[in-house]
Amino acid sequence: MSQISFYLRQLLNRMWFLPAVFSAVALLTIFVAFYLARWAPEELPFTISQEAVQSVLAILATSLLTVSVFALSTLVAALSAASASTTPRAAQLIVGDRSAQTSISVFIGAFLFSILAILGLSAGIYSSAGRMLLFSVTLGVVALVVVALIRWIAQISDIGRVGHTVDRVEAATAGALNTLMEHPLYDCLLLENEPQGVAISTSKLGYIQHFDAKRLQGLADEHDLRIAVTARPGAYVSPARPLMVVDGEVSEELQSELVAAFIIGDQRNFDSDPRFGLVVLAEIADRALSPGMNDPGTAIDVMGTLTRLLSTWQPREPEEVGNNRVAVPALHPKDLLEDAFRPIARDGAGLIEVVLRLLDSLRIIAQLNPHLRDAALAAAQDATGRAERALKAPGDLQALHAAADFAVSA
Repeated sequence: MSQISFYLRQLLNRMWFLPAVFSAVALLTIFVAFYLARWAPEELPFTISQEAVQSVLAILATSLLTVSVFALSTLVAALSAASASTTPRAAQLIVGDRSAQTSISVFIGAFLFSILAILGLSAGIYSSAGRMLLFSVTLGVVALVVVALIRWIAQISDIGRVGHTVDRVEAATAGALNTLMEHPLYDCLLLENEPQGVAISTSKLGYIQHFDAKRLQGLADEHDLRIAVTARPGAYVSPARPLMVVDGEVSEELQSELVAAFIIGDQRNFDSDPRFGLVVLAEIADRALSPGMNDPGTAIDVMGTLTRLLSTWQPREPEEVGNNRVAVPALHPKDLLEDAFRPIARDGAGLIEVVLRLLDSLRIIAQLNPHLRDAALAAAQDATGRAERALKAPGDLQALHAAADFAVSA
């Protein structure tokens, strides 16, 4: 993915983007209706009065202002609820929910359309044919608003709930894992040994959200370089941690161009960083296990989600390497399992039902995914050790040892 594609995807997820697009369409519709009326015949079979059109638009404008405020306040309340009951890191997915954005955009765009149409009618710029065309468009807008309102009523019952938030995080994580499965090294070479050359860092502190491998390949071809990327998306970088190690002659200007291929932000990103999705799911389960929430059922549901995501994920061997001058380190299976299950193993060690579900999840992953088998067995042994120190009842310990046999025997 190029940097332009990355920025476009981020732009599409902004809360203001779709409302702005719908508002622009509403403005364009007003002018189109005015200019198309020029080609309409002078004599029409029937006409509609200016007062009739204006009254419908006035009702539309008044009601949609209230509906828009209500929809936005509902979304804000859902964001607060999701942050309180799950994790603040999931809020960006709720904001980027395309169905919610579409409904709110329809309300705001239709409101702007009705306001501009009323101004045009009051100014007397529409002929009888123009009023007829404007009235037809208004009927279409009313139908669109009714559909959006029905959809919104169905959506507000889910937005902000724990289950809906988990589903949103699962979908985002699954998308990132699928992309990583197809391009585990971003179409680059595998970095196997300690790289040699000039270490290049950035003056910024933050998380790598994306890097443009093709741009690095182009610079490497142009200046005869070998580039070893040492920080994958999701890594926290600083002047003390290099982004890459370059084998070749690097000027200050070239160094700036190389650094510009990396996008660094204050927060991690779901699109290019599947580990972040696993971390957020683990945070949701971890918060459910806190004394204030005391909801082990949610933690068990999240472990089912993690099992679905990890049981079949295996990076594929690339058929060809497009960026043969750029090397990238592999994503370690141990990191995936620790991101997903270590917080649950730590804070759920004293609950036998959570421990049993955790060991069952790791057993399934070890059986179904050879790529993660060793990491899953190591995580099961770690979880068993934590549970042995936390559980006191003989029956719980007996159930624990029976469930952990697969990890010990392996």
